[in-house]
Amino acid sequence: MSDPTGPASAPAGPVPAPAGPAPASAGRHQHGWVVNAPAKGWWAPLRLSQLWTSRELVAFFALRDLRVRYKQAFFGGAWAVVQPLIGALAFTVLFHRVVGVDVEGGSYFAFALVGYAVWGYVTSTVQNGAGSLLNNADLITKVSFPLIVAPAATLLPPLVDLAVALVLGTAVALATGSLPSAWAVVELPLGLALLVLAVVAPVAYFSATVVKYRDVLPLVVFGLQFVLFVTPIAYPPEMVSEPWRLWLYLNPVAGAVGALRAALVGTSAPAAGELALSTAVGVLLGVVGLVRFRRGEREFADIV
Repeated sequence: MSDPTGPASAPAGPVPAPAGPAPASAGRHQHGWVVNAPAKGWWAPLRLSQLWTSRELVAFFALRDLRVRYKQAFFGGAWAVVQPLIGALAFTVLFHRVVGVDVEGGSYFAFALVGYAVWGYVTSTVQNGAGSLLNNADLITKVSFPLIVAPAATLLPPLVDLAVALVLGTAVALATGSLPSAWAVVELPLGLALLVLAVVAPVAYFSATVVKYRDVLPLVVFGLQFVLFVTPIAYPPEMVSEPWRLWLYLNPVAGAVGALRAALVGTSAPAAGELALSTAVGVLLGVVGLVRFRRGEREFADIV
């Protein structure tokens, strides 16, 4: 017979939780609701650190786009060689032979080859970047990841074509007796960095705008055709008279192509003030484009 004064046996089955409010630590790791609405005010944090933390995802998107570009192409990777040669030849016939545009200190064909390579990078990056969110709509609506990854990845694949074309331009310059600049070790990375900076603004701004207004995409294509003629791609900036020449460098691409040509083809480099102006405008426009992207980022998944 059990002792009634001894300890009570544990009840069978689960013990019900005591009534009352849960402790504060219970909801410590729970996340609240996030409203998909654009940021208020004119400023939004840029959060550029997301690009570094998501660098592997950026590389994955870029590699996928690079494979798709040449997967079912007849010439395959040879397009990286054929396209700039044909473009530079067209520039040479039209502007050098017909119009009479000439350059000092180098071959016009090498001059045109570097210019066409730079403009090919700009057009390819801006067009693909502007439609990057629409092209990845299935992922955006189903998978949570930093949306800045999609437009940022479009900056990388065209660098392959650019590198091939710049090597061709250097080879043509050497074959025609032109020597690269003694400051090429400085001008080449400066030109490449300024070129990438120049496309950040339109890629960020138009990728955010095209999500909401689809008819902006053909306007981007038309706008690039107009900007080509006000950028010293097929003609040297020295052809523009001195009071107006500085206005060319309000376009960051002008400073980039000038630095790259000076490094690889041996033409005269832009002045320090002209490069500083292109860099300052590129930074300012880049911040504007990134702020535009960040302000509407939360609503992209709902309207894409």
